[in-house]
Amino acid sequence: MKAELFTFSGYENRELPAYLWLPDGDVRGILQLTHGMTEHAGRYTALAQCLTEAGIVVAGFDLRGHGQNPGNTKVASFGEGGWEASIEDIRSFFLELQARYPGIPHYMHGFSLGSFLLREYLAKYPEDAAGAVIIGTGNQPTWLLSAMQALVQTQIRKFGFDAYSPLVRKLTFDVYNQHFKPNKTPKDWLCSDEAQLAEFLADPLCRENFSAGLFYQMLGGMKRTGAAGIYGNWNKSMPVLLIGGACDPVGNMGKGLKSVYDAMKKEGMESIQFHLLPDVRHDVLHEEASGAAQTARDLILAWLKARE
Repeated sequence: MKAELFTFSGYENRELPAYLWLPDGDVRGILQLTHGMTEHAGRYTALAQCLTEAGIVVAGFDLRGHGQNPGNTKVASFGEGGWEASIEDIRSFFLELQARYPGIPHYMHGFSLGSFLLREYLAKYPEDAAGAVIIGTGNQPTWLLSAMQALVQTQIRKFGFDAYSPLVRKLTFDVYNQHFKPNKTPKDWLCSDEAQLAEFLADPLCRENFSAGLFYQMLGGMKRTGAAGIYGNWNKSMPVLLIGGACDPVGNMGKGLKSVYDAMKKEGMESIQFHLLPDVRHDVLHEEASGAAQTARDLILAWLKARE
């Protein structure tokens, strides 16, 4: 495997840092990554190692306000208008990869925050992806998301769009962590593998918190992607792989992921695989100690090979 770091021009010529992991031999496919909140694309090396051995190029970029991008190194934020801009960044990256690898099957992957961006992306650009791998996602009732948006707006007025809000932190990470008391870290909900979690917490490119504005934007994305009829805009024949942890609070302990699967089936998606991994928390691809991360990588690899 060869690794390449580069920058590309996103929406409105925004320069964004990107990672490319290349097979040593022939290229048989591309998997484009969209990472989760507060992390960065460089955390997917283990997945890239697995897939490049099978001839799959793996590529991802750091979303605005994340990873190697400029800004507050403690608080991830897209900036105002950044949700829509990030969807267009994904499109720009898709076009960049298409230019590099014309005619190669192009698959897309989204995790957590990236899953909601990807779900909205696929409604806008349904013909781009040959298939989608969606991990760590879910659905929430519209009334709840709207109520939370109203509350978050008060925090934006108090602290600013791109600023950290202690209340927003309590409503999200702190609530998630309550499922795993007694807590050893503020982010036990992410991963039960203590070594992997320690690496995440020590990573200078992983931002400790996210802004009130980013959370407001994500709530809006969750409302849109959870709305009835959203999958009517998708390519119905596009295969989808859904993976989640049965102990993932973001996915409501599996119920949210199952609701996504049910909605896809109801709205006519023709090829969906659904895998709920027992005793697994949110960050499936870093649950190494239990073997769940390898299981997830094997599922992704087998699913990609089945598309050849």
